[in-house]
Amino acid sequence: IRYLKYKLVTLSEDIIADDAALIEEGQIDIQCSGMREDEVLDACWLRGLPVGRFVHGVQERNSEGDEVHMMRKELTNHLQMMKHAHMMVGNDTSMCSRSELVRDKTLQLL
Repeated sequence: IRYLKYKLVTLSEDIIADDAALIEEGQIDIQCSGMREDEVLDACWLRGLPVGRFVHGVQERNSEGDEVHMMRKELTNHLQMMKHAHMMVGNDTSMCSRSELVRDKTLQLL
């Protein structure tokens, strides 16, 4: 159990730090268009966001471009939510340092 807890905490810290990096890069403003398709897929998969044909909730015949566009939209929405959560951790309108963010237990739960 101790090992599993360690792995989950480490994974959540990695996601929190990655979210902070993507927010700092301005990916929210450009709707994650600065990321390659494989990066968007990996980011969505890691965060448990819908990927591929499952973005729409039904199996449809969509082109890959549409699926990637929807994943970018989902990731952008996630980053917007996390940006607000990061600001709440700092009780401020600015972002906290990454080390402060990854230690926050509330963000780890998200």
